[in-house]
Amino acid sequence: MSNLNKFTFEKSGGQPIGYVVGGGLKANLFVRLTVPSDQVQEGGFVVLESGNWQFYGLVTDLQLGASDPRYAEKPAENRLSPMVTRLLNEQTLYTNLEVLPALMLERGPELDSPDYEAWTKAHQNENLPRPLPIKTVPSHHSLARLASAGDVAEIFGEPGQKGFFEIGKTREQDHPVCINLDKFVQRSAGIFGATGSGKSFLTRIILAG
Repeated sequence: MSNLNKFTFEKSGGQPIGYVVGGGLKANLFVRLTVPSDQVQEGGFVVLESGNWQFYGLVTDLQLGASDPRYAEKPAENRLSPMVTRLLNEQTLYTNLEVLPALMLERGPELDSPDYEAWTKAHQNENLPRPLPIKTVPSHHSLARLASAGDVAEIFGEPGQKGFFEIGKTREQDHPVCINLDKFVQRSAGIFGATGSGKSFLTRIILAG
């Protein structure tokens, strides 16, 4: 595995936050949360694991839903015991993430899979697998998790690498986000965003780099 990127083979072991329930390439993907909604924020980086591939995406929205609108409109606490209320809410009320899929990466079989050794041999003389533009979608019920430090570094690079400069951190887990200044200046570039999103601040950071 001489030239293969270490992050490709590091399984994050991150705690799942939900699973894919729908969506598409043109429309965003939908992930049913299995953790409290306050653990995920708009703009968060997430990873969807599907077979030998993992998909990188960005949370663009959180939406409340119910399998039966009656349970969403009328709180059950006034009518049922706390235990029954909790069980009922878990079965009927939910939160969906809307995820914008951006990149996909071949990560290979699981480390303990009999196919893993064959996969590594097939790739040992190749350059490292790199994130690719999204061309397909993960399968139904693919697990979703918050991006790890390795996931973020796979896309944006690591602080200290030649040419890479840290411009910020991810929201939930405070992982460093970098930019390759050597490549950034090779083409015309611009910084866009809504009012108050920090465009001027980011511009000053990049100019200082």
